[in-house]
Amino acid sequence: MIKLLMSMICLFLVNESLHAKASIKKPDELFHMLNDNNGWNTIAKREDITLSTKSIDGMNLVAFMAKQKTSIPTEIIQDIIMDVKNYGQYFRGTRPFTFKEIKREGDWVKGYHLIPIEMPLMKDREYFFRVHAKGYDLQDKNSIVHWYLIEKDSSDKKMIENISKDAIYLDYGAGMWMAEPIDDDAYILSYRLYLDPGGSIPDFAIEFLNKMNILNVFKDVVKEATQRNITAVP
Repeated sequence: MIKLLMSMICLFLVNESLHAKASIKKPDELFHMLNDNNGWNTIAKREDITLSTKSIDGMNLVAFMAKQKTSIPTEIIQDIIMDVKNYGQYFRGTRPFTFKEIKREGDWVKGYHLIPIEMPLMKDREYFFRVHAKGYDLQDKNSIVHWYLIEKDSSDKKMIENISKDAIYLDYGAGMWMAEPIDDDAYILSYRLYLDPGGSIPDFAIEFLNKMNILNVFKDVVKEATQRNITAVP
């Protein structure tokens, strides 16, 4: 009887482990395409920021990239992106949103994001994500932060039951912040993003929203990082 009970416990733990691994699987192919500098087409330049798009194999939507030259220490950028619980203090240029830090462990943070969709008859969107303070694999030497969507498990539902109201859950998307050196004093900072909000939103509306969101997020992070850097200088 004891052996049977132990076997059942082991089987349960194995199943839980397999489910956890499946729910946090990285979209390596998507990261590879975002990381690759080939295929990006410039669509706009605003102040010092260049905005570009890139077609993603097998997808109807395009990826977006915002970039500019800077000398802000990468550690400051990294600290801001990893500080999920305080996103509300930094991302002031974006439309209303809800972020919640769920778990923090080692070099990663698990978070939740509710995206209000301000269109008639359209449901809000939501997703859980993991953000890491490093490259997406061992060969990625230029990424300082990367994040990706993960599956929602049963324990997550309790944590957002008072936040989420019949929202559509997103399960495919990723982003990365890269720092590509120019010389000893400066580098190109870029934020690269692919996110499909699903549902019945027209593609042109999705791409417009993604374009504005990545631009606003990029500007908010650079603004916060600039202020921190000025404060840090003796």
